[in-house]
Amino acid sequence: MGGAQDDKRARRRAAPRRVAIGADHGGVALKAALIPFLHAKGFEVADLGTHSPKSCDYPAIGFKVASAVSGGTFDRGILLCKSGIGIAIVANKVPGIRAVVCADLFDAERSRRHNDANILVMGAEKIGRPMAKRIVETFFATHFEAGGRHERRVKQIAAIERTILKRQSPSTTSP
Repeated sequence: MGGAQDDKRARRRAAPRRVAIGADHGGVALKAALIPFLHAKGFEVADLGTHSPKSCDYPAIGFKVASAVSGGTFDRGILLCKSGIGIAIVANKVPGIRAVVCADLFDAERSRRHNDANILVMGAEKIGRPMAKRIVETFFATHFEAGGRHERRVKQIAAIERTILKRQSPSTTSP
């Protein structure tokens, strides 16, 4: 055991450097403001869409960013829509994702420290650019409290995901 899986775990524990970001039409302007901010902070950022204020459906973008984070291509993700709610629901359908809607610094700090959240979701109609930048800073600067009750609970969430995936996997034998 070990090898690539150990490398993946170590990278997740280290300070995040690779960030996938996505937004629907309601969050595209805030996304455009956050990308240079993240670059200035030293992050490698991949903009996974949308690139226009033209109306689009958020499920495809939420799934794209969540899949990129879940698959280990990116350390963390940021998703934006008008409220943050719908795109968070989509992201949380992807195994291994703990996407949280944050509207203030408390949410950002607590979601990382206690829940090891890996995708930050914000509602662009609820949060101005200055607060969004402060939330991003807090989310990325806060480390998970590994060990103890918080780690035990995050492991329980992962176990629930595995149970659901096992139930959904096709049987290897014919009926």
